[in-house]
Amino acid sequence: MTRMRTRRRRRDERGSVSVWAVLIVAAFTLTVGISVDLTGQIAAKQHATDIAAQAARIAGQQADPNQLMGGGTTVTVDTSRARRAALDYIAGADMTGTATITAGGTQLEISVTATYTPVFITAIGIGPISVTGTSTARLVRAQDGTER
Repeated sequence: MTRMRTRRRRRDERGSVSVWAVLIVAAFTLTVGISVDLTGQIAAKQHATDIAAQAARIAGQQADPNQLMGGGTTVTVDTSRARRAALDYIAGADMTGTATITAGGTQLEISVTATYTPVFITAIGIGPISVTGTSTARLVRAQDGTER
């Protein structure tokens, strides 16, 4: 009789390890998937910030030529040319953004919006994620490394 009890108990526990293995693999896959997609989102945000910084640099290069040649202490940008140059650069990177010029044309604020499409978490219904990068540039006149 003792033998029979042991056999029944073993039969009743069959497959219990398989259930745990499936649950552990599913949890591990979910953890790896979230990690990959979070890393991808961070990389997309960094790329948007890089595009914003380059757009600010390009906008800053649209300095008013009359002020540059006049030798004054303040340099401002041609606001319409600067805004257009920044937005064209952003559009060329297949992103959208805004360009704000403040402080009398000496401060440029660029904001870029991009979309990151997750690799793994789309399976649970999380779709494209919007990321934003920003950059600010200030125009100064400098000679030999010193601001004038």
